[in-house]
Amino acid sequence: MSSWRESLTSIPGSVAQFINESASSYLHQQPSTVGRADSDGGGSEESGPQGEYRALPIPASLVREQWRLIFTSDANIQDLQEAIAHCKDLVLLSEELSEERRWLVRHLVDLRYSLQQLEEAQEAHQSLPSDIVVMDAIRAVVGHHFVPHHPHHGKRSRLQVATKRNYCDHCTAIIWSVVQASYVCSDCGYLVHQKCIDSVKRVCAHVLVSERQHPVSEICPEIGLASQGYKCSECGTPLNLKSSWIEPRLCDYSGLYFCPRCHWGDTTFIPARVIHNWDFSPRRVSRTALQEIRLFLNKPLIRLEEDNPKLFVFVEKLCTVKKLRQNLVHMRHYLAACRMATEQKLVDQQLGGRRHLAQSNEFYSLSDLSQVETGALAEFLQAVFKAFDEHIRSCPMCLAQAYICEICSNNEVIFPFDDGCIKCDQCNSIFHRVCLTRKNMICPKCTRIQERRLQLDRMRSAEEDEDATDDEGTKAE
Repeated sequence: MSSWRESLTSIPGSVAQFINESASSYLHQQPSTVGRADSDGGGSEESGPQGEYRALPIPASLVREQWRLIFTSDANIQDLQEAIAHCKDLVLLSEELSEERRWLVRHLVDLRYSLQQLEEAQEAHQSLPSDIVVMDAIRAVVGHHFVPHHPHHGKRSRLQVATKRNYCDHCTAIIWSVVQASYVCSDCGYLVHQKCIDSVKRVCAHVLVSERQHPVSEICPEIGLASQGYKCSECGTPLNLKSSWIEPRLCDYSGLYFCPRCHWGDTTFIPARVIHNWDFSPRRVSRTALQEIRLFLNKPLIRLEEDNPKLFVFVEKLCTVKKLRQNLVHMRHYLAACRMATEQKLVDQQLGGRRHLAQSNEFYSLSDLSQVETGALAEFLQAVFKAFDEHIRSCPMCLAQAYICEICSNNEVIFPFDDGCIKCDQCNSIFHRVCLTRKNMICPKCTRIQERRLQLDRMRSAEEDEDATDDEGTKAE
């Protein structure tokens, strides 16, 4: 490939049309309208709610640099390296937290990913016989990492695959897997026809989750169609009565309006409604929001007791789960110090990928909260508690770390996770709750420690007085 401009003939027609029209419109724009996107560019850059990211192909202020930034499937390693170097320079020149820098960083990741895949494919091609052709298997577009979709592979039969219809997330048409090739994003599950890959505008939901790092905390932060310019928030399709009426559909998660192509009427529970109202009623969300919520589903990011402490007063199921998690936290300290439990990998066998349930009782995932409502999480924690309890009471190393209540002097060993026992927050000693109540909740060990400190202070003060008296006597002599 001699130059980027010469490779324009190999770009699909839709992308070539966008480049030509964007370049011509940019050259005729006035300085006051530089920040607006061309109406044929597939979207608008008008100000929206803070924290919402637009899935535009390229910002209008970077149109002059598009010849050195946009790459196609037939680009070679040298072209990608030049585009990466130029993209780095533009990142350093752009303003912090600007739309241009955000787009450049995303594009730089795609360029590096494509370069890595191209180098690996070239190495694999060199190691294979000359009569075997290696096809590009992975394609990076606006944060997506598309891999070939093979619905017939796996344990499902062809009859089961045929009864389930797959639809393209871009054009909403049916994907006939027998005669049509399709790709799926390995990060967010975006499914698309092979012919629609170059037209994808929606930024990968995995990129949005990485940038936001927390679900939307407001309940349906609606801004209205007027604030969106009467256009779809994702693809920029007009939602007015000038030419034809297209139904605007509200996303209950983001509060934005979408066209029917970007909002299929999917329903799911909304994280903000669960946190504030403990409401698991399914609400209609856009495709972008649905993919984003699915990625947040198993991430322990929600500090429920900090965000809404009143829920633990009115929801009895949460109180039960909180108590079980506190007991598991105490048990984990015993198991972490036990060699036998480490060799048996007891914690991994029981908790698997949900170790956060025994590490602290602060963080919850959306999946955890959903299982609290159904009662499945309490049953799961009860089973884990039973397995941990059986090991601790039968293991000699764990029994050696047990306590005996010094108030009643009973020979029964007790643990901090036993019912009817209480732990002192100062010295971590364990007592029977009834015994400590008779002592007016005053820990005898803390009392002894305090008396010992007072005694040491008296001894130090007495020694200092004696030293002072000896010094005065020496001076008098």
